[in-house]
Amino acid sequence: MKWLIKLTMLRNIFAYMLGGFVRLFHATNGWIAVRFHPVHIRWQQLPKFRKHFISNFIVGAAIAVGLHVAHHTHWISQAENWAMDSMMFINQNTPRMAQVTNNSEPLEFAFLDIDEDTYRTWEEPFHIPRDKLEHLISYAAKGGAQAIVLDVELAKTSANDASLITFLQQYKAEYPPLFLLRGFYPESKFNGQKDYYFRSSFLDSHELGKNIHWVQPLFKASASDQVVRYWHLVAIGCLDGLPAIAPAFQLLIDVYLSAPEEFNQVIAQLEKQLPDSCDAIEETEQHLKGELYYADKRIKLDANEHQRIGERIIYTLPWQNTTTDEFWRRPAYKITEATRIPSNDLVQNRIVIIGASYSDSRDLYQTPLGEMPGAMIILNAIKSLHLYGQISPPHSVIKWVLELGLIILMSWAFARYNSMKGTLVTGTVIIIILLPLSFYFFKYGLWIDFAVPLLGMQFHQFIAQYEENIAIRNRLNNSGKH
Repeated sequence: MKWLIKLTMLRNIFAYMLGGFVRLFHATNGWIAVRFHPVHIRWQQLPKFRKHFISNFIVGAAIAVGLHVAHHTHWISQAENWAMDSMMFINQNTPRMAQVTNNSEPLEFAFLDIDEDTYRTWEEPFHIPRDKLEHLISYAAKGGAQAIVLDVELAKTSANDASLITFLQQYKAEYPPLFLLRGFYPESKFNGQKDYYFRSSFLDSHELGKNIHWVQPLFKASASDQVVRYWHLVAIGCLDGLPAIAPAFQLLIDVYLSAPEEFNQVIAQLEKQLPDSCDAIEETEQHLKGELYYADKRIKLDANEHQRIGERIIYTLPWQNTTTDEFWRRPAYKITEATRIPSNDLVQNRIVIIGASYSDSRDLYQTPLGEMPGAMIILNAIKSLHLYGQISPPHSVIKWVLELGLIILMSWAFARYNSMKGTLVTGTVIIIILLPLSFYFFKYGLWIDFAVPLLGMQFHQFIAQYEENIAIRNRLNNSGKH
């Protein structure tokens, strides 16, 4: 709610500016009256209500234009974040968000969690034991999982890599696709290395099964509160001195689930974005553009255009110990340390995420639904892209019709009632109409913003209240003279 505090400060600044504007208006009032005398006479002849309505309409239109101009400012961004985060909080774990239409197949997930109990059962290893990872991947692959996500970086070698290497080399084509994480080096001032260099893996020198794919886990946090809200669908990195494409987990899994026969074509489309050398990666990523087409979907790659809305993750599954039909969680040690092979019911026809949530993993982040490990962010991103796609605002025509309707409503309310009653009427209509519309269309990836109209109403109320205070002061001055 920090943006509300900033709104109060902004209103104080606005009051100072408005006062200056009024003083300037009164100073030039005589010149205006002479210059526009016929208009002034016509204006004075209008009924009081009509004059108030027209003036309020002009004020509302000016506020709307101002909010559009300031749309990418920090404080409006915070207001939008609050509105969308609230909508996610309301919709978390609800059946309506499990599938978009009655004909669509809901996604089901299983999280094999390397939690605190697992970490201690495994005797707190420095590296997650590779033989344990091989056990978990094998269990999911042979158990009929839809896809397997390994949210564990495989950069450094360890004493027990052999079993995992052998299993991945012999990974069968009929197994579900396995997605391995490839991270980036942080930027280093010591050697001048940029942050787009991939970390090498001990698996790079081995030929892995054909159904194994490397992906990147990049997400973006809001600068104001460090809450992870945005994904990064495509990154370009440097590997062994050559540019390489790095799609996100959720993008490749969505392609596999939506159109598996087009999987290689999508990879080929992405590789067309590669520059000629690693030196041009930074500039290429900044100007990344184009669209991906597969199944009946269109994915826009222009990050600059869609960073605010199109790259938002719709979180619907919080990190929790309880299970639902849609999301099952099982501590990893109950699989690896079981005395007999567990039933495959846990993973069959589910997207299996293998990741860590123990505190020493340093893989916990703040999200709109509270703290959760990186594996849960990936899980929510997969569901978000597959079911809801990239979030988009309504068509421009619909958006302008809604705004015009709200401006007319505010103009009528503030002309008919005082500032307090006008705010009450306008706010009630926004809550009764916009909030249900936003709630209904949210599951379809369509975002009808109700935060910015509420901001506009606040500014309109302030101007109306300022005018009322001026009128009261004038009446008091006139009564004092008599």
